[in-house]
Amino acid sequence: MNLKKSALLVSLAAIPAITMIAEDTSANTYYPNYSYDQTQVSKVIQLINNIDPASSSYSYYVQEAFTAYYNLNEYEQRGVTNINTLFYYYNYTTPNGNYYLNVVQTFVNKMNSISTTKSSFLRDVQEANRYYDSLTVSEKSSIPYYLVTQLSTYNDNIAKMRAVENSFKILSTVDVNYTTNYLAALRDFNALPYSYRLLIQTIADEKALQYSQYHSVEYNRATAQKVVSAISNLTSSSSTTAVGDVRTMYNNLTTLQKSYVTNVRELLYIEDVQKNVENGWNPYYYDEKENEDDYEVDYSNITVNQRGSTYYINMPVSEMDKHTPTLISVSDSISLKIPRFAVPVSQKNAVVAMTIEENDNYGLAFSASLFDEGFEFASYIDIEVKGLSSTDVLMRIGDQGEYLAAPFARKLNKHVIKTKTSSEYIVKNETPLFYDIRADGHRYEILQLAKRKIVSGVEPNYYKPNASVTISQYAAMISRAMDLTAKNPSTYMDVRGKWFEDSIEALIEADILDEKKSNYFNTEQVVTRKQAAQMSIRMLEHAGVDISDPDYKGIPFKDFSKLTASEQYFVAIAYEYGIFGGKANGRFDPNAKLTRSQMAKVLHRTLQVARMM
Repeated sequence: MNLKKSALLVSLAAIPAITMIAEDTSANTYYPNYSYDQTQVSKVIQLINNIDPASSSYSYYVQEAFTAYYNLNEYEQRGVTNINTLFYYYNYTTPNGNYYLNVVQTFVNKMNSISTTKSSFLRDVQEANRYYDSLTVSEKSSIPYYLVTQLSTYNDNIAKMRAVENSFKILSTVDVNYTTNYLAALRDFNALPYSYRLLIQTIADEKALQYSQYHSVEYNRATAQKVVSAISNLTSSSSTTAVGDVRTMYNNLTTLQKSYVTNVRELLYIEDVQKNVENGWNPYYYDEKENEDDYEVDYSNITVNQRGSTYYINMPVSEMDKHTPTLISVSDSISLKIPRFAVPVSQKNAVVAMTIEENDNYGLAFSASLFDEGFEFASYIDIEVKGLSSTDVLMRIGDQGEYLAAPFARKLNKHVIKTKTSSEYIVKNETPLFYDIRADGHRYEILQLAKRKIVSGVEPNYYKPNASVTISQYAAMISRAMDLTAKNPSTYMDVRGKWFEDSIEALIEADILDEKKSNYFNTEQVVTRKQAAQMSIRMLEHAGVDISDPDYKGIPFKDFSKLTASEQYFVAIAYEYGIFGGKANGRFDPNAKLTRSQMAKVLHRTLQVARMM
């Protein structure tokens, strides 16, 4: 045998085999637009097999095979099973052939070390890139093209994987386009080859969990409830840092979670107080402005006539809207909003006659009658009055000419009075003075209740914020705030004939207080936190607030399980509405006594939810 041929054959046996990566052999995945010509592939294989170093045609076949190989497309090149032989002969017949053979062998070794299942995959691809980039043009030309393509495929898929990974990382649930962005990232993730998906599976799973939580009512309510609790723990004297922390918590909520924060107006108010806005806060200012066109209904048989400063309204019950409150524009500054259930169904053929008389001192008198007799609505109706200052307080004039509390709220540019009966109102604006609440955390709430004559001092100019509150005292405050009066005298021995008789009986008739089987109501009992929670929720129910079942799983109190089922219901709803928060030790402390300061906060918040404050 020719010595040269023998040396070649020995060298051929030493050429390392090239490991083909299974994921890169799919024409459909990587070469969707390439056809496959088996005839041409077979021709190249045959040309390589015809190469004989001892033949005079040796160089011819090497060049012919090399040219034919590079005339194949990338997919066809991968079908040439004896390509190692061709490259060995080609390098051996060119100047510095052994050097180029070493270059190929080094690159082959680096490519063989790459596997997507290895933890060093990305580092191994980077190393192959670094080596290939360091080669000269002639050195690169000695590298089999399919290996270069294979490396390019690795790089392309890694770039796509990195782009998907970054898309996941920048997802933010506070972004209004969060859902769209997540679904786009997920689509790109699923388009990656399986092995590349595995490399970023951890962050994909994290974002999938985040996405499921984003649409989970339970999770969102629990997350929002933390903010509700944080807001309820703020007072008008809280530090700017504490208020800022709660604001950050709220801003980090999703749009859905923010909809569960029922006491955000309190946060807005406290922020305004810190900007030195005195007594001008409007708890409904931040409501979405009503589209008054929604109320432009043709109530053709509802008439409004004016004689001087008095307006006469005749409302046939049959003309009332069945699904939304009936809105009646009385004048440029006064309108009525009457729910259908405010008039008993039995009166569907009747006409409710109403009058509104405007007084010179910005007051008004409202009366309602049915069949020429005084009429009391079955639920609260709204009298909306424009043109008053945001600090003005509407007082109800009693039978003896005294000024009494009137339930009303400031909404946008209107005072909205809640009433069931005929009443006369007058505008007042007097700020009470209490020397002992200047440093009290609920100073604002105390003053707002006192301005409306819902609460008063224990002594002249002294509120006594740390004193306890008895059932009789609290009943009087609630009945004033909601304009509740009793229809019947009390039968309890410790209530009958007392100054609080009407208040206790009015709350019993309104189902805010439970009747007792005893002949004594125990009116001097101090109000506990759990009793106050129960009374607050019943106040909301009486005011017509639509209350849904609470999320018991989201209640954080350590002692919650010790409450009865009924107590848990009222405490949970009070917590969700921000009426009550927990104590520093994480407990609700249901039997703790309510102080007058705490009572002001609870009553003020409850009236806000009921839209009577």
